[in-house]
Order: sequence, then structure tokens, then C-alpha cells
Amino acid sequence: MFKKMILAVTMMMIAVMGFASVASADTVSGYGWLKATGAGVATLKLTGSVAITGHGAGIIYIKGAEEVRAEGWGRRTNLNNGDVILRGYRGKVTITGERMSVRMVGGKIDFVAHGFGTATLKGRGEYRTRNGVGIWSADGTTLSVGEAVTAQ
Repeated sequence: MFKKMILAVTMMMIAVMGFASVASADTVSGYGWLKATGAGVATLKLTGSVAITGHGAGIIYIKGAEEVRAEGWGRRTNLNNGDVILRGYRGKVTITGERMSVRMVGGKIDFVAHGFGTATLKGRGEYRTRNGVGIWSADGTTLSVGEAVTAQ
């Protein structure tokens, strides 16, 4: 299943994503990628992969991932239900899975996500997609990356 997902991500990287802005929320539709840096809370619910650069402060909560690879220093807690919590992690964290949830809380959030699902970014920072850049909102900026290309 994971190999099929990687193949699909590779093939779909060239797919065109639609982009629309609605009030204070930005919506990105299409199978694609999201790169974000900032401070606050980033919550991802997606099928695909997330590569996080840990800067030694903050917490990463991971639920429902097939694989969590953490290379660097920090405190890792593996819970009985399969969830993982990384605290104060400095280094590279790679997470893959289907219908997983990744929540990052801290003063320095830095990640790249590939796949489809949703991302909510609260605080301050910048994000980039294939179609350009946007700014995080203190009220929350929600990005939706989905399998079907539909723009609102």
C-alpha cells in the first residue's frame, strides 16, 4: 500500500492544483505539496508524507502514521495506541501514512507535506504551494489538498 502511495505521489507531483481564496481561509485543491515555516500551531490531516525540520523547541503529536523516522536529538514517547509524541526535537523527522494526523506546536515550525488532506496553520508564518505563497493567519489559515481538482 505504501509503495502505491509513493508511486502516486511521484506521478501526481506534476498535476496542476487549483487555488482560491475565501475570506480569511485559503483553499488549495489538487494532489500536491505544501511547504510552511512559522510559529504557532500547524495541524495536518492527510494521506502522504511530512518532512519536518526540528529546531529543538516545540512538540510534535503524530496519530495514525505507518512510519515515523526521527533522526536527531530530543525526547520520543511511543504510546500504547501507536501514537508518537516528539518533544524538543532537533533534527529531521519523516512521517508517512494514510489518514494520519500530525500536529506541530512551537516557536519554529518548518515542514514540507506531500499528498492530500487538510492543513490548518494558526499563528504567523508563510506557506508555499506550487501556485505561490501565502501568509498564516492568527485566526487560522486552512489549506485543503484533495484528490479531485475543484476550486471554490
